[in-house]
Amino acid sequence: MLYGPRQIGKTTLVKEILKEHFGNEKVLSVSGDFAETKNIFSSQSLVVLENAVKGYDLLFIDEAQKIDQIGINLKILVDHFPNLKIIATGSSSFHLKEAF
Repeated sequence: MLYGPRQIGKTTLVKEILKEHFGNEKVLSVSGDFAETKNIFSSQSLVVLENAVKGYDLLFIDEAQKIDQIGINLKILVDHFPNLKIIATGSSSFHLKEAF
C-alpha cells in the first residue's frame, strides 16, 4: 500500500517499479476512478474477484481509496489468491488508514 498527498508521483513511481521489476509478469492495472473497477473491487464476491484477477500475477489498483470496502476485498484476494501480488495507491491517507 502506497499512500500520500495528491500529485506527488505515487502512480508514476509504481509504474516505474512495475516496468523495472515486474516486466515479465502479467499485470492487471485498474483505477478506482472508474465505475467498473469500483463495482468489481467493492463486490465482496469471491467469484467476481476471481474472474477479475484470474490469469494475472500482479494487481495494481490506483486510487484505491475511491473503492467502497477496499480493505475487506483486498483481504479476500490475499486470503484466496496467495500467489497474487497486490499494489494499491491512494491519495486520501486518513481514509485509507481507516479502510485497512
